[in-house]
Amino acid sequence: MNNSIVKRSLFFLAVFTCIQIPIAAMGQPAARSNYEAINAKQFLASRKITVSKPKDIAAKLFIFGEESEGRKSEQISVEYPTRETAVIVHTVIGLADDSLGAMRDRIEFSIRQNKWEIVWLGRQSKCKPNRGHQDWASGLCS
Repeated sequence: MNNSIVKRSLFFLAVFTCIQIPIAAMGQPAARSNYEAINAKQFLASRKITVSKPKDIAAKLFIFGEESEGRKSEQISVEYPTRETAVIVHTVIGLADDSLGAMRDRIEFSIRQNKWEIVWLGRQSKCKPNRGHQDWASGLCS
């Protein structure tokens, strides 16, 4: 009887794993929806970021924006969905801009040859009232 339970358990574990792997793979493009892909090299160069570890980049992003006026809030999160991947989401609300009210950057990393590497970078924005989209989306404000 124990052998039967073990076999059933292994079967359900195998089925669950086969279902979860495609779901996890599908999650990344969904997380990128409504983001405009941006050039990672230009992004890092404009902020004078030369480090490569996700936590170090997050710290540099926070220091880079420290002196900007008009900010109401700023949030940086660093998550590690797997041991080989990381995601930074940097959100700034209350920009000193005529049309742009808030901006959010998403930076995705992967470990390649024992080094963290940016694999994708995207940006969303929210426009100020009567200047365009009011929800997080890609696209310009007017």
